[in-house]
Amino acid sequence: MTLAPLLSSNEFKKKLSRCYNEVHKELYGVGVTQLKIEPVSDTMIMFLVKHQRVPALRALEDHYPELKQSVDAALHQEFKRRIQRKLTEELELPVTGVLRDYDPGTAWACTVVMSEAGTEQ
Repeated sequence: MTLAPLLSSNEFKKKLSRCYNEVHKELYGVGVTQLKIEPVSDTMIMFLVKHQRVPALRALEDHYPELKQSVDAALHQEFKRRIQRKLTEELELPVTGVLRDYDPGTAWACTVVMSEAGTEQ
């Protein structure tokens, strides 16, 4: 089974969106402003997301850039751990890895979820 049939379902995309937004709210206290979900391949899903800047992180940028960078890195790792767990537990999606990057200048993030769903078992 591949991910493409799952992603053709609006209901499944809504569940993915809900999971992503819930994890984001847990960590950052706010939801996302835009979210687009696309298949990358038979085994990968891409989330393109516009985020709101967290005021506490913005406050660190000017005077504590190293601390802000460390906090950002820790939050990215925690987000990846939580989204993997949430998708596996709630949607029974066998997630094997999560890649994530964020551009603070534009407030856009890209998260790629890799799954075993597209492999023959």
